[in-house]
Amino acid sequence: MGQGLNGDQEGLFLSYFNGPRGGMGLGDEAKPSNAGGRMDDLATGGGPTGAAPMGISDPLAPGQAAAPPMGAAPDLMRLHQQHASTARDPAVWGLPNGTSSLLPAFCGHGDLSALPSGTDPGMGSVQPLQDSGEALLRQAHDAYRTGNYNQALHLCQPAYSANPDRTDVLLLIGAIYYQMKNYEQCIAFNDRCIVLDRSMAEAHANLANALQQMGNYDMAIIYYQSAIRLKPGFTDAYNNMASALVQKGCIPQAMECYMTALRMDPLLVDVHNNLGDLWRAQGQVGRQAAQRCYSEALRINRMYAPAWRGLGDLFREAGNHQQAVVCYQEAVNIKTNYADAYTGMGVSFKELKRKEEAAACFEAVVKLRPSCALSLGNLAGIYYDQGQLGMAISTYQKAIQLEPNFPEAYNNLGNALREDSQTEEAIRCYMTCINLQYQRPHNPAMSAAFRANPQAAQQQQAQRLAVAYNNLGGILKIQGRAHEAISCYEHIAMLQPESPEAHANLASAYKDAARHDVAIQSYQRALSKRPDFPEAFANLVHSLQCICEWQGRDQLFVRLEREVKRDLANNRLPPVQPFHAMAYPFDADLCIKIGRKYAEHCALTAARLGCPKLPHPPRRQLQAGERLRVGYVSSDFGNHPLSHLMGSVFGLHDRNKIEVFCYALTPSDGSEWRNKIESEAEHFIDVSSCSVVDIAMKISSDSIHIAINLNGYTKGARNEIFALLPAPVQASYMGFPATTGASFLPYLITDKVVAPPEHRHCYSEELALMPNCYFVNDFNQSFRDTLDESKMPRRSDFGLPEDKIIYSCSNQLYKYDPETFDTWCRILKRVPESVLWLLRFPPYGESKIRQRALQAGLDHTRIFFTDVAQKHLHIRRSGLADVFLDTPLCNAHTTGCDVLWSGCPIVTLPLERMASRVAASLCMATGVGEEMVVSSQQEYEERAVELGVNHEKRLALREELKRRRSTCPLFNTHQWVRDMEKVFMKMWELHCNGQGPTTFEIE
Repeated sequence: MGQGLNGDQEGLFLSYFNGPRGGMGLGDEAKPSNAGGRMDDLATGGGPTGAAPMGISDPLAPGQAAAPPMGAAPDLMRLHQQHASTARDPAVWGLPNGTSSLLPAFCGHGDLSALPSGTDPGMGSVQPLQDSGEALLRQAHDAYRTGNYNQALHLCQPAYSANPDRTDVLLLIGAIYYQMKNYEQCIAFNDRCIVLDRSMAEAHANLANALQQMGNYDMAIIYYQSAIRLKPGFTDAYNNMASALVQKGCIPQAMECYMTALRMDPLLVDVHNNLGDLWRAQGQVGRQAAQRCYSEALRINRMYAPAWRGLGDLFREAGNHQQAVVCYQEAVNIKTNYADAYTGMGVSFKELKRKEEAAACFEAVVKLRPSCALSLGNLAGIYYDQGQLGMAISTYQKAIQLEPNFPEAYNNLGNALREDSQTEEAIRCYMTCINLQYQRPHNPAMSAAFRANPQAAQQQQAQRLAVAYNNLGGILKIQGRAHEAISCYEHIAMLQPESPEAHANLASAYKDAARHDVAIQSYQRALSKRPDFPEAFANLVHSLQCICEWQGRDQLFVRLEREVKRDLANNRLPPVQPFHAMAYPFDADLCIKIGRKYAEHCALTAARLGCPKLPHPPRRQLQAGERLRVGYVSSDFGNHPLSHLMGSVFGLHDRNKIEVFCYALTPSDGSEWRNKIESEAEHFIDVSSCSVVDIAMKISSDSIHIAINLNGYTKGARNEIFALLPAPVQASYMGFPATTGASFLPYLITDKVVAPPEHRHCYSEELALMPNCYFVNDFNQSFRDTLDESKMPRRSDFGLPEDKIIYSCSNQLYKYDPETFDTWCRILKRVPESVLWLLRFPPYGESKIRQRALQAGLDHTRIFFTDVAQKHLHIRRSGLADVFLDTPLCNAHTTGCDVLWSGCPIVTLPLERMASRVAASLCMATGVGEEMVVSSQQEYEERAVELGVNHEKRLALREELKRRRSTCPLFNTHQWVRDMEKVFMKMWELHCNGQGPTTFEIE
């Protein structure tokens, strides 16, 4: 037994959730989002912000050596410092004497390119050069200090040629090679120093520095220890050994090295700063100690920029972005090319919503580090936040070109591509991000973070994986790939078992796969971890409604209404979607407010896309021979109730008056319904792979006069297209039987039975009222074969009794309510030889229905369930029932047409809102609606009983319905099309007259 027209809109909200309103993809009823979860902008402990992007910036991790600033050559013993102090000439560090026994095999005599030795290698004493040679050596020191390393190396030639064993020259050459990143030669020349003078502590330490840069931390530590044994007060060696210990994850030992150096010299400002960085990496527990370290560094030297940067990071991590900006500003005032401080300041400006200043900071970082992928990633994030999707995408792509193993950039690029409707590319990006997170190559900053605080780093990696899995799951969910989405959300729940959002998302994925039993368990688990979780609560209520679990229903809806009103009062997107509100016992005013808030959200999303104002056809009456161009936009051109109902409509329009364009938001499913529409519509355009902006521009370039939204708030909708106003006249029709609340959809096409004057307050739109039922169907064209008596099934084919009165309802179970079901039970009690035939849709509701029947004193074996059937079989078997019992809150719409076409009468009770009145309109359009439409619950019961016991009346009504099938307005699709064309012409006339949208009725 078939399903209703309105496909369930499972809204997506793809940003990583960080609190009740932060935004992890909550799957179905969560707030839709224009963006997926991003991975935040700072890799130094910034953590997730509101949209929880993945960290992609580049301040050095604690213990990571910084590259020397241009124009300065820091002493090799200061390499651990993130910012070099005053350089000291390595030539003052000792004279040759001794041999080395510790060096790896590859190290030996240094090779000074193009510099002939000219001296006996065995010479062990220093032979002073002539005055001119000493002058050149002094110039070499000067060139080294100013960063001119090639010149420095050339100026060393005379001294090295005169005496290859002169240790001060060897030490200088080793330092030069270090700065040139030729670490093997650096090691070789320092090893030669050690061979000549084993007690030369500086050579041991410099060699250790080179080993550390090559990743040989164990050997580097051995050489640092050797340097310290030779020179116990060697604070530089302690400082740099701490860096190697950090790389090995030996954080307590690294801290002890720093503190030992400070006991020797409490005025070592850089060591205070480095120790502060290590404390800060410990997270909350280390913040006070870190602040003391940075403050002490500034007490020693208020002009020490790295300490200001460290304080800024502390304030930023604590959420005090105003104070963080003050500290970062101090840092860049002292050091104008301080990229790390600009990065932190950019993140704080971003959090303060000062996007222009944030952009300026990140642009400054890119200028300072043009080939730094992390800096480009941060800048791309700002472009994304500003709605410059094209710039964001290209900048992320540049970052990935520079650093192919950059998972955060792939994730954030995926978000931008998804928002730009490049779905498949987005999926590939998310999958690449996940693979890189699992197979993350060696990254010094990441390694340092793991070693500094393994637990925090593991939590951060789990969070980043969760973000990527969430984004991937969300996009798979939209595509209907429910089982793949479930796999993603199961990974998240394993990564973050204490996260309520993880369980809520998993529940929504289960619900998409119709696994309502486990969905409810997961929603309850989420709420046990966070009782005040409106999205999870709203989803739980809907899941319970889907399986007719009505225990405590009234209290649940009271709370749900309170949650919705609270969000609306705080200008937040409510946790209940318009499609679900349509079937809830909410008043009309609240439903309008829900729709309006979702429409506002949609308009804001569209505004971010950077689409220029789109041109419209001129506002004038059509000239002779000119046709009205109408664009139908839908995701449901395929095997979907909408196409079952409208399959012939697009080809039946009068081509002398109307030029029809169908814009398909989904690719072909290969069904007969899709093929029919593609072949019969005058223009059929598959825009499923196009972005929202491209689709809107296509509609505009096609000079569409009137654009019809066939989705509303149903699954697959892309309402942002209409928010961009691609056509001068826009209307909502068919897909969503309720008000949209959208200013960009000023018309709703309906009829005066569905929307009588006394119910005008239920609608935000102006109403275009059709003369008969607004709800079209295609039965006379597409389903005449279902009337063939020779193909009719028997009741026994479905396990139904042949000799009973069968009351049926083939609506989805979410449309049921306990009051109506109790009425059905009373009807069956009053008609003893009767049974109730329901649809197992979903299966998990069957036991709840039977349990409720027992509570009402009805033998539950009088209730029969059958599975969902293919469309043609569903229509044929609908006629096996004697009377169809409608659901008042949300009627049979598509199913109502199916039932009436089969000749089965309906009993329906119209209420106030649109979804509750469609069946009444269907019945009235048969010409015998007065026999089927009632005005109260009591009359509903009496009419159903009467039709059950008065066989003559029931059979006469059935025969009359069958007789009128070919002539009544309900099934006259050709006349409906002519009436709709009158609606279009009237809309255009009003537009050309400058009246704007106005309610009107077609006679």
